[in-house]
Amino acid sequence: MPKFRIFVLGAGFSKPAGLPLGNELWPEIRKRASRMPGEINHLESDIDNYIRFRRECYGDDIAPEEVEFENFLGYLDIEHYLGLRGSKQWDSEGNESQMIVKAAIGQILTERTPHGQKLPQLYLDFAEELCPCDYVLTFNYDVLLERALQAVGSRFRLFPNRYTQKDPAGGTIDSLRELDEIAVLKMHGSVDWFDRGSYSDLEESNQRNGFSEKPPHAVFGPDSIAKAVPLLEGPQYPDDPLRHMYRVHNVDSLYASYAVPSLLGPIPWILNPSTAKVIYAEKMRDFWWGMGQAGGWILGVNMIGYSLPKHDDYIQQALFSLITNYQNSWWEAEYPDGRRKQPVLLIDFRPDAKQAEDYRRRYRFVNGNKAVYHLAGFNEEALSLIRTAPSSAGH
Repeated sequence: MPKFRIFVLGAGFSKPAGLPLGNELWPEIRKRASRMPGEINHLESDIDNYIRFRRECYGDDIAPEEVEFENFLGYLDIEHYLGLRGSKQWDSEGNESQMIVKAAIGQILTERTPHGQKLPQLYLDFAEELCPCDYVLTFNYDVLLERALQAVGSRFRLFPNRYTQKDPAGGTIDSLRELDEIAVLKMHGSVDWFDRGSYSDLEESNQRNGFSEKPPHAVFGPDSIAKAVPLLEGPQYPDDPLRHMYRVHNVDSLYASYAVPSLLGPIPWILNPSTAKVIYAEKMRDFWWGMGQAGGWILGVNMIGYSLPKHDDYIQQALFSLITNYQNSWWEAEYPDGRRKQPVLLIDFRPDAKQAEDYRRRYRFVNGNKAVYHLAGFNEEALSLIRTAPSSAGH
């Protein structure tokens, strides 16, 4: 079995390229949403409802600009998931404000993600360092890594496994192709992912009712400029949760064709940065499958720019399983090719002692004797630390 490394990426990975951190997104989202016509802009009224909820349930007295982004979105997620609006639910993926936030995030991140010759050298060098069989688990919505991998000519896939055939009894892994690919798993979705499921249902409904024209849609409608292709490639199970997911190649021009976020514009499939996002994570569950038992055949675990924020507490359990299994299974073993496991590498930007201590406290489950901390951010020095460890390709 090939040995591989796991890279876990958070917002701090994309920060050097000029992309905003989570706390920098919220003011820009509100600013863009404020440009929407008042009768279809539900965001501010939902903020008012949330403030009332906090005041009457907890005695909090907060102003709109003091609202904590992730807690507010958690409130909206629970409202939608429980169906508290009854028949006034907007969509199976969320109510109006949830969708406005997704549309704004897609627009903002797409505008700020460099590509082509504008990609910083740091990301091209990182992409060159990734090797076939490596796994990247990224919590970022942006397409920075994909563009860097394409720029350096590296093969990658955006789903866990390729198959040569699938049948009810199981499937056959396409091991030859997988040995030549990097797996990039976007754990919270992506600004260039769009789910066709609801649109397909609408098409079928129109056909049953005798309507010949295709319904309008920003991505899948007859007048769309989107160049969309299925996310999955090759044989797949018919009930795969990503079977209706599409990736748009010209995502820049798609978002640019809308002046402001719109409920009728492109709304990407992403998990909003919410305290309750896990209730919408069914489509991503296969991405986590077996990670807690993967320690025996992993050569390295590298955390880059992921601070394990409180609103991602569910991920702490997953990373605890992954890292403790990695550090406690065959740590001293030497594999037939002479390679050994490397210390867990934790990269983040923590410029003072208190911030560094807070970061270490969040990762208290990591055995410090089997770990290396680099708290000056994702930079060339961090990349050199990754290079010093033997890779899955042995170079």
